Amino acid sequence: MVEKVTALDIAERLSVSRSTVSRAFDPMSRISSNLRRRILKLAHELGYRPTSAARLMMREYPHVIAVVVRDVTNPVRATIMTRLIRELERSGYLPLVFQVPNARTTSARIEAILSHLPSAVVMTGLRPPSSVMTLCSQRGTPTLILNRGDIKGLAANYVTSDHQGGGLKAAEVLIELGCRNIAFVSGQSVNDPDASEERMRGFLAGLEQAGKAACAAYEGDHSYESGVRAAHSVFMGRTVPDGIFCSNDMMAMGFMDAARDTFGLAAASDYQLVGYDDIDMASWAPYQLSTVAQDMEAVITATVNGVQCLLDTPDQPVRVVVPVNFVARKTTR
Repeated sequence: MVEKVTALDIAERLSVSRSTVSRAFDPMSRISSNLRRRILKLAHELGYRPTSAARLMMREYPHVIAVVVRDVTNPVRATIMTRLIRELERSGYLPLVFQVPNARTTSARIEAILSHLPSAVVMTGLRPPSSVMTLCSQRGTPTLILNRGDIKGLAANYVTSDHQGGGLKAAEVLIELGCRNIAFVSGQSVNDPDASEERMRGFLAGLEQAGKAACAAYEGDHSYESGVRAAHSVFMGRTVPDGIFCSNDMMAMGFMDAARDTFGLAAASDYQLVGYDDIDMASWAPYQLSTVAQDMEAVITATVNGVQCLLDTPDQPVRVVVPVNFVARKTTR
C-alpha cells in the first residue's frame, strides 16, 4: 500500500518547516515567490493535497482542472463555460472556475490558481502572457487555450474555431453580394486582444485578395452598445458603406437597430450585414442575422479530448482548429 504524502514529507525534502509548507498553499501568506514555487512544484509531483478534505475529494476526482475565464457576461463565453463544465464533469474531472478581468490579471493570480494543484489548466477569452505559460510549464501543469488559435511558443496547446477562416468567409460573402464600400466593426482591444484579432486578419485578407480595402473601421468591445456607437460613426462618415462585417453578433444587432432607428436604413435593402458566432438571438424574428457560425459542440468535445491527451502524454502538443460555416438569413440578399 502506498503511504500518503504529508506536509512533513514536503518540509523535510526542502529543508523548511511544516508551517512554511502550509503557508505556501495560502495565496495571502507572506512567503517568497521562489520558495512557494518550489513547494507547490514538489507537492504536485508527489500528489500531495494540503487538507484531508482535499485528499478525500481527490479519491473521487483524480484530476482537478482549473478553468480560467474572462468576462462570462459575453453570451458566447457563457455558453462555452456551461458546456465545458458539463463535459468535464461527465468525463470524471472536477472543474474549478476562476474569473479574471483581463489577461494581465492572470499573471497576478496564477500562483493562487496553481496552489490548488490542478492536473491541467484551461483558459478561455484571453491570450495569457508568456510568463503564465512558463510558470505552468515549470510546475509540470499542462495548459490549453480554448477558442484562441495562432498561439506560438512554449506549451502552445489550443482548441479553437477557425476565426481567420471565418473572417475570410465574411469578406467573400460581401464581395459576392456586389458590395463596393465595405466597413467592419472589430471587437478587439489593443491592450487585451482576443479572437476578434484573428477574424479581422482573415476579413482584411479576403478584401485584399479581391483588390479591395475597408472604407471605414470602428473598434467595438463585443457589446450591443458598441454596435450602436459604431453605426453612428460609420453612417456619419464621408463614405456610406453598403456592406458591414461585425466581429460578433451582439455588435451586429446593436448596429442593425441603430441603423434603422437613427438613420432609417434597413439591412439587406440598404446595406448588407454579416455577424459572427450565431448566438441564439441571431435567429430571432427582429434580427434574422446572417452570420458566421461556430460549431461549439465540436470545440468543447475537442477541448475535453485535448485535456485527456495532455494528461496522458504531456509532451504531445494539442492544436485543433474547428471549421466554421456561413448561415445566410435576412440581413444579406
